[in-house]
Amino acid sequence: MKGFLFLALLLLAACCGSKQGNATTGSETETITQPETTQVQQNQAAIKQGITGHILWESGNRMPSPDAPPAESKRGVERTVYIYELTNANQVTTQDGVFHTNIQTNLVTEIVTDANGRFAVALKPGKYSLFTKEEKGLYANLFDGEMNIFPVEVKEGQVTDVEFLINYGASY
Repeated sequence: MKGFLFLALLLLAACCGSKQGNATTGSETETITQPETTQVQQNQAAIKQGITGHILWESGNRMPSPDAPPAESKRGVERTVYIYELTNANQVTTQDGVFHTNIQTNLVTEIVTDANGRFAVALKPGKYSLFTKEEKGLYANLFDGEMNIFPVEVKEGQVTDVEFLINYGASY
């Protein structure tokens, strides 16, 4: 009976997640740990207006091949995210099409993601541009039809979710 109860507890913890604690059966102790993203998830739940996001890294040869099935290569990475007022391509100096310096709009805030690339930040309603800090400068590779760099809009009382892919190290 104790073994069945322990197995049920482990399955429940694996399926639903659990706060850190110990499950004990006789002389055995099993530590159940909280996922690293829990703090960011709590922050995301705490903000009522702003941006939540996931910074992903992709590199290497991403060319399709009949000999090898496509492998998932995107992984969350820790980065500093810079949030500027909406920035147009004519308001920056750009190198290699994706690295930006001399940004002429105001920096609103910066935030460091967790180890899995997740972040959450409260912001006033408005339009913003997102960049990540890389060795060659601030990185952003998404433009809208008006050449605004990685535009994100925050609406009154809403949280905007974004996925930011850093892929300058990938070949397609």
